[in-house]
Amino acid sequence: MKHLFTILLLCSLSTTSILAQNYKQEFEKLCEQGDTAKQKKLLEKWEKSRPNDAELYIAYFNFYVSRSKTEIVTKVSHPDADTKPKAKKQTGYTSEIGYRADPLGKGFKYINAGIAKYPDRLDMRFGKVYMLGETYKYAALTQELVNVLNYSTTIQNKWKWTDNKLLDKPEDFMLSAIQEYVATIYNSGKSQADNMKEIAETVLKYYPKHVESLSDLGIVYTMKGDLNMALRYFLKATAIEPKDFIVLNNIANIYNKKKDTTNAVKYYEQALKFGDTEAKELAGKELKRLARKPAATNTAAKAKTTAPAKKSAATSTNKKAPKKKS
Repeated sequence: MKHLFTILLLCSLSTTSILAQNYKQEFEKLCEQGDTAKQKKLLEKWEKSRPNDAELYIAYFNFYVSRSKTEIVTKVSHPDADTKPKAKKQTGYTSEIGYRADPLGKGFKYINAGIAKYPDRLDMRFGKVYMLGETYKYAALTQELVNVLNYSTTIQNKWKWTDNKLLDKPEDFMLSAIQEYVATIYNSGKSQADNMKEIAETVLKYYPKHVESLSDLGIVYTMKGDLNMALRYFLKATAIEPKDFIVLNNIANIYNKKKDTTNAVKYYEQALKFGDTEAKELAGKELKRLARKPAATNTAAKAKTTAPAKKSAATSTNKKAPKKKS
């Protein structure tokens, strides 16, 4: 009798799992078809049948994100259209993507509920982070990444992704994805320096030798105009990873701004040695310029700090491979 009960239980669990997968697959098919009416009906049916299915929360989130999306297409004339007759016929189009607050707000409610029930689902968390970035809510994005880092220690980095499958190398995956979001914040301008700082400091709280975050702090202090603090963090980073040409380039730029040509040349030469094609080209140009100037002259005051390195995006709530949300 006990053996029979076990068999029945296993059959029940198997049937439930298949049912959940069928809902998910059918929803994905309807998304490809763009049939929102059928998507909504399926979600309601799915919710009645499997209200605690983690994939249901993700499906609802994606549904409302898609419903909220807007696109404004603008016709753009050729810049010489007013002066050159042939140019008048050469026009193009630009598009601007936006999101309406009401449907998107419903999506956030579902993904928040999903995260509360399944806090170890990193795809849910990064799906939310991605949309916070798309809607320029960088303070909320920062707090969400801090939450990820804090919770990661609680579960010893045992993160799950789609269908509750454990991630391979979850620590590397998480840190690489966070670095991608830091790069997104950086591209928004100097106003986001404090958000970058909070994320980098939280990473270093748990991973004190994380080179990218040490470099990010160097960039933050460069943005704030504190060159001494910037140099301090860049030098810490290069002590850990001497061949990181992004860090080497940033150190060279800082020394240039400090009018220390000797050290600027030293680190540009290192960037030239270890850099990729683009880095070698930039370092070579700076070295040629410095060679033509007296040692005490600040020859690259306009040299830009290299942005945080992008390693891999993690912006989808429904795909293992980190890529743009569908």
